[in-house]
Amino acid sequence: MTKNTIIPITQKKKTLLLLLLALLGILLMLLSRCGEDKAGAQTQNEPSALDPALYAEQIEEKVEALCNKIDGVSSAHAVVTLKGGYRAIYATDAQYGSSVNKSETVLIGSGSSEKALLIGYENPEIAGIGIVCSGGDDAYVRAEIISMISAAFDLGSNKIFVSGT
Repeated sequence: MTKNTIIPITQKKKTLLLLLLALLGILLMLLSRCGEDKAGAQTQNEPSALDPALYAEQIEEKVEALCNKIDGVSSAHAVVTLKGGYRAIYATDAQYGSSVNKSETVLIGSGSSEKALLIGYENPEIAGIGIVCSGGDDAYVRAEIISMISAAFDLGSNKIFVSGT
C-alpha cells in the first residue's frame, strides 16, 4: 500500500467516526429531554406522591426508636396526628427599598402555559404525639421522653402525652 491509498482510508474512518459521534450526541440530547419531561411530570404529580399518612408513619417509627433507646423504656408505641397536609412553596421575587416593599410569585412559561415556579413542599405540621410504653408510668422516664421528643421535633411539651402499659 502506498501513502496515497492509506490517507483516503483514514480520512474515511475519521469522517465515519465524526458522523457516529454526532449521532450519539443527538441521541443523548433526545434521551436527556425525555428524562426532563419525566422529571417535570413527577414534579407536577408530586402532591399525590406525598402522602401525609406515610409521613406520619415515618415520624411514629422515629419516635418509637428514640423512646426505646431511653433507659427504662421498652415496647414503645407512638401515634402521630398531623395538622393539614403538605404545603407547596413557590419562588418569590421580593423588592425592598425605602419607598417600595413588594413580593411577587415568580412565573415561568408564557400565555396559557404560564405557571408559578415550585420550589418544593413543606412537611405537614405535627399536631400531637401519643406514646404508650413500658416504663411510661415512671415520672422521671415520662419527663425524659417528653423532653426528648419536644427537642427532636420542635414540639411543645403540651402536645406530647406519655402513658405506661
